[in-house]
Amino acid sequence: MRALVRRRRLLHPRRLAAVAALLLAGAVAVLLVDMLEGVAAKDVASAVHATRGIDLLAAGFATAGSYAALIGFEWLALRQAGAAVSPRLAVFTGFISWAFTFVLGFGVVTGGAVRLRRYGRAGLTARATIAVTLFGAVFFWLGIAGLAGISLIAAPGVLTPLVGLPAEAGLALGLGVTLAIGAWIARGGRTLRLGGQALTLPTARTGAAVVALGIADTGLAALGLWFVLPAGSDMTFLAFLPIFAMATVAGVLSHAPGGVGAFEAVILISVPGAPSALLAALLVFRLVYYVAPFGLAAIAFAVAELAPQRNRLSALPMLLVPLLRPLAPLVLSTAVFGLGLLLLISGAVPSAAWRMSGISAVLPLPFVEASHFVASVAGAALLIVASGLKRQMRASWVAALALLAAEAVVSLAKGFDFEEAAACVVLMVALIAARGAFDRGGSALQAVSVRRIAGIAAAIALSIAVGLVARGDVDWEGTHWWEFAVQSDAPRFLRASVGASVVLALLLLWRATHIAIPNGAEAPCAGRIAAAVAGAPDPNANLAFLGDKRFLFDEDGGFIMYQVQRGTYLAMGDPVTRCRAATARLVWRFRELAHRNGGVPAFYQVSAATLPVYIEAGFAFAKLGEEAVVDLAAFTMSGSRATRFRQMTARAERADLTFEIVPAGEVAPLAAALRPISDAWLERQAGREKGFSVGFWSEAYLARFDHALVRHAGTPVAFATLWRCGRGEDVTIDLMRHGPDLPNGTMDFLFVALINALKAEGVARLSLGMAPLAGLAEHRLAPAWSRVGATVYRRGGAFYNFSGLRDYKAKFKPEWRPRYLAHTGARSVARVMIDATWIVSRGPRGLEGEDTAEDRTAEDRAAEGRAA
Repeated sequence: MRALVRRRRLLHPRRLAAVAALLLAGAVAVLLVDMLEGVAAKDVASAVHATRGIDLLAAGFATAGSYAALIGFEWLALRQAGAAVSPRLAVFTGFISWAFTFVLGFGVVTGGAVRLRRYGRAGLTARATIAVTLFGAVFFWLGIAGLAGISLIAAPGVLTPLVGLPAEAGLALGLGVTLAIGAWIARGGRTLRLGGQALTLPTARTGAAVVALGIADTGLAALGLWFVLPAGSDMTFLAFLPIFAMATVAGVLSHAPGGVGAFEAVILISVPGAPSALLAALLVFRLVYYVAPFGLAAIAFAVAELAPQRNRLSALPMLLVPLLRPLAPLVLSTAVFGLGLLLLISGAVPSAAWRMSGISAVLPLPFVEASHFVASVAGAALLIVASGLKRQMRASWVAALALLAAEAVVSLAKGFDFEEAAACVVLMVALIAARGAFDRGGSALQAVSVRRIAGIAAAIALSIAVGLVARGDVDWEGTHWWEFAVQSDAPRFLRASVGASVVLALLLLWRATHIAIPNGAEAPCAGRIAAAVAGAPDPNANLAFLGDKRFLFDEDGGFIMYQVQRGTYLAMGDPVTRCRAATARLVWRFRELAHRNGGVPAFYQVSAATLPVYIEAGFAFAKLGEEAVVDLAAFTMSGSRATRFRQMTARAERADLTFEIVPAGEVAPLAAALRPISDAWLERQAGREKGFSVGFWSEAYLARFDHALVRHAGTPVAFATLWRCGRGEDVTIDLMRHGPDLPNGTMDFLFVALINALKAEGVARLSLGMAPLAGLAEHRLAPAWSRVGATVYRRGGAFYNFSGLRDYKAKFKPEWRPRYLAHTGARSVARVMIDATWIVSRGPRGLEGEDTAEDRTAEDRAAEGRAA
């Protein structure tokens, strides 16, 4: 009994149908492999390109007519099922359902799902919708049968080469099918059961309309393929109709999406002609009849499904734009660079003969040749401006639009390169849509780094290599760049390569000679600076008086002092303000200033107390070292720990050393005595005198500050500049100089005496300055900058005694306060530090745009007004 049940299950019609479909698919696959053996892909591609435009247009009209007949099926099926829907909905749903059915297969499932979705929203029941789908399937098969019968009557011998059926038998088969359909129409109105669903067959009038529409549907579809068949097929349309009907039946029975494989096999067997040409015609037909309608249907279906959500979707751009806007410069920069490379390669490979023949018939040859040359030059220029787009530079955006507009024109003029022109237009639209992201000032060439130049050179070299490979059989010795002819591709390639190379050479020349002069600073006003410094809590604000900085002022009187080197906007220390809110406001404005001028902001030697402000503004940090700050209240000359301090003082007194603090008003008369000390000290140092973060010799600068002075036998031998500000609780030592051949312990005596003198004045803290690279982490998981700096700190004694400096300052028991470099991460810490080193050392290149109060211009002030 169980064996009988199993046998019945195995012999179930559905299982047998599935097995038959699999066997058919396997047979078709084997048949196609055998038929297409030796067919080259390039032959198929050539045949596709050879398809005439008029034939494509005719195939498109035939396709439209076929789908119109299918929509007629939909309307008749709706009437037969008693479903009341609007004609507009029937047309819309019918088109989508049939397009999905033809491409995805399993029409009852795919087309039925679309109908359930669309008609369900209109109030149609699931039962009625299923009836519409089944009616549509029946009508489709009736149409194929009707067309097959009529075509066999008209051309009965068409099946002889395919299945060996004699013409008489073909005629009999055609008459039989036609009479059977006629009898079915005459007996309309009966009830038919399909899959448990009861269907009332159409009346004779409706049945006749169904058959007519079916014949029109399949006939027009066959006409679409017949239009694009190769010229060698030599087959009349009537002879082709039954072949197409058989191919359609085979495709449906195979259950493959769109009948792929089985349909092609029948056509390749039955239609005379070269396999490559027939396969090309089938590919074109698939695109016109299947892919294009399916694409339109998919878009229409998506729009219809999203329409009820338009209120919610209207808010989507507002949510996505802030997320996607930061990506726009990178994406568009990459796209522009890619398009530039594509244009270079396009200019390097041989042009299609039909393109050159066509354009030469429209435009004079000189214009065509010039367009080809300009296209390659513009492609190389696009590689360059792509760098500025990534940096969000407005000038690069304008240049990209101009180049793309020109490229769109010359792409058409050089040989009807519609694809390149379309890509240029699409990129132009994208750039215009994202115009708000490109708001930085500066030159379009300013952002081209050495690494970018290497990438541009590699792209040009790649295009030249592609051109050489594509013309492997050219005799280059006999080829001259000045030859001009419609089909002279090699000279055209040489001219384009020279043009792109010249663009690269000009870029290299500009890079080697150009120095960018940034703007955006406000002319320094001694009164405003003095007022802000007087109320600043940090004595380092006195660096503003050096005269080697630019300034960005706040409306409350605060400022940021900074300089620029190679696009790095380096601010010295924290903003000079009186409150945290003003500090945060200036930090953001400084970022905006650097951004607008195409630069990268950084803050040098910021304190730990202000790190939260920089964190909120998107900065990262690298430790630079530690500042030694002596707590004067805790410093004492009493007790065993102060023994060496007392000994220092005693030795100094025995050596006839004296100490005094010279008020700022009395420094100018001493300048003549202090200058030899400074000059002698500088002669013992390597390199030039530094600035920016430390003071340098300037009589006007020194005359602003009190000085600690040590005399030997009444003659000045050492001095230190003292910065004061705020309420006078903090003092910082700036410039320190001493002469040669001093008594041992002279500088120790200066520090101890100064500490005692300031303590007596009521000063709370004395800063001894920075210990560079001190306190950097050496752990293997620490940042690279920290590990490298720690190594230099320990082993860099041959260049600078970093550890010795810290050990010397440690004698005075200071509190070590970290100082940091605040950077955005847009450049590596090493790159920012190199730029900072040039600025501080006033190195060989000097400062970019170093100004004094006299050479600041109204333009600078106007730029600051824009920054505000």
